[in-house]
Amino acid sequence: MMSNDSYEEILVSRHSSSDNIKKYAVIAVTVAVIAAGILFFQPLFLLIGCVLGFLDYYFILPMFDVEFEYLYVNGDIDIDKILAKRKRKRVASFTKDNLEIMAPTGSDHLAEASKDAKVEDYTSQDPDVKTWTLVYGGEKGSRKVLLELTDEIAQDMRRYAPRNVYFS
Repeated sequence: MMSNDSYEEILVSRHSSSDNIKKYAVIAVTVAVIAAGILFFQPLFLLIGCVLGFLDYYFILPMFDVEFEYLYVNGDIDIDKILAKRKRKRVASFTKDNLEIMAPTGSDHLAEASKDAKVEDYTSQDPDVKTWTLVYGGEKGSRKVLLELTDEIAQDMRRYAPRNVYFS
């Protein structure tokens, strides 16, 4: 028995220069507090620095190590957010039935899409990587979703929604 199911998983790591600046600023503040405690013989600064270091390592720095996993099955897309390769959470699910329009980001076809739609960015934020904008309708209103999809997925999406998928 042959199956025409389409299935693909894509893992996208977010690397933002502003996130790197924030991460190093958090580390610099912690190191400065510890250094001040050592230089000025202040045990309170050392204690605060150690607490900051603990909070940085377990709570703040993992927020900067973000990956998105797309699970594509027959026109439906599920998106998981993975923090520090330790914690996974489903952040969105989209069905082909609610797809209003899909086109490369910046396409003229997207000008027709809802201007008041909520934008959700699940990309690496790398300007050199091609991204797609998918507009979905639902009970909560329209949502513009930015994804890094392969051309094969885009072709397959066109199979499920031929009037809604554009390649230019």
